[in-house]
Amino acid sequence: MSEKKSNLRYLSPEGAIEPTGTWSLATRAGDHVFVAGMRGIDPATNELVAGDENRIRQAFVNMAHIAASEGAGLGAAVRLTVYVTDMDRYRPIVNKVQEEMWSGGPYPPRTILEVSALNQDDIFEVEGTFYAPV
Repeated sequence: MSEKKSNLRYLSPEGAIEPTGTWSLATRAGDHVFVAGMRGIDPATNELVAGDENRIRQAFVNMAHIAASEGAGLGAAVRLTVYVTDMDRYRPIVNKVQEEMWSGGPYPPRTILEVSALNQDDIFEVEGTFYAPV
């Protein structure tokens, strides 16, 4: 389902997670798709998956699913922002998962930030901007 306002389209593709609050999963604005911060939530249960690496991978999968619903693959990512609650512990896992998912590169520009807390005491969140020409 999507809602249209001006030239924006708010996205909630089938098979995606359910938002945990008053926010949309993504917005299409022209040729770009802006995906909200995704966490390692299993879309089938809307619960966090177990295991650090599994959770980080699931968050990337959730983001990729939303981008793909608008015709953009991971190679169309033009920018990523990553949030972790422990840089030393989770950055190496993020790098490993991203290397696997992007098949060794090229990689989009990425900012990674350590934060004191995330929703539901999670460890990781990723948001992305994708180029998806209409």
